[in-house]
Amino acid sequence: MFFSRILVAVTALCFSLSLYAQTNDVVRVRKAEGRWEVSGDISVVQAEERALMEAKKEALRKAGVMESVWSVMGQVTSSDGVNFSEAYSSVSAFSINGLVNVIDKKVEDVWDPNLKRLFKVVTIEANVTKDDVKEDLAYKLDVKGIEPVYKEKDRFKCSFNLYGTDSYVKVFWFTNDEADMLYPNDYEGDMLFKAGETYNIPVTDAIELVMAKSDPSVATEFINVVIVATKKNYPYLGNMDMMSILSWIYSIPADQRVVFHDSTIIK
Repeated sequence: MFFSRILVAVTALCFSLSLYAQTNDVVRVRKAEGRWEVSGDISVVQAEERALMEAKKEALRKAGVMESVWSVMGQVTSSDGVNFSEAYSSVSAFSINGLVNVIDKKVEDVWDPNLKRLFKVVTIEANVTKDDVKEDLAYKLDVKGIEPVYKEKDRFKCSFNLYGTDSYVKVFWFTNDEADMLYPNDYEGDMLFKAGETYNIPVTDAIELVMAKSDPSVATEFINVVIVATKKNYPYLGNMDMMSILSWIYSIPADQRVVFHDSTIIK
């Protein structure tokens, strides 16, 4: 099995999303609009998806959930990994998919004669749920061993400890245009990790995680690692892309999860 930035080498024999919310108020929002340009880098389908996300953000603004809203796709544009961190910090503020339930949606193609550009425009009617769940401050995830720089063929490994309660763990990596789940995987299944004990990634000797640049011609490649611990098992069943994964993470009630983020590079 090959991850574009991390090569999984099998060294031994080979061996769903149920979320709940604790809420206190629902606001009906009408005519929340979002738009996104169709360009050379952005297809019609991608522009519609991003316009829908902008419409959801506008619904949140109209409902008074947050004074400022985040734009993941708009921020993650550079190759240095910095904008991912900014987007990650912003998206952690609230759970857009968990808060916005779209009741009706209208999609239009709009040509701007002044800019001479085509936009996808999405207008939604939605129920916006205000969530009163607070983080469990006694619930902690401590991760050690992620190096700031790796060479190609270096082994990736780290250790973690949980505090507060036994938990299930998911490990993801992101670049600006790709994502994948390192654990659980085809060779290491989901398991309940005990609070207070030290565990490693990889979890078993079944695999090694070997750092490998997908493009050997570049000097460096940037990777963001996100590790999520949850009190209950919330299987990740979505697409392997940054938007889907972050939305899943922050749709889990705040008192049920703890998240760790770090970044590294391959030289």
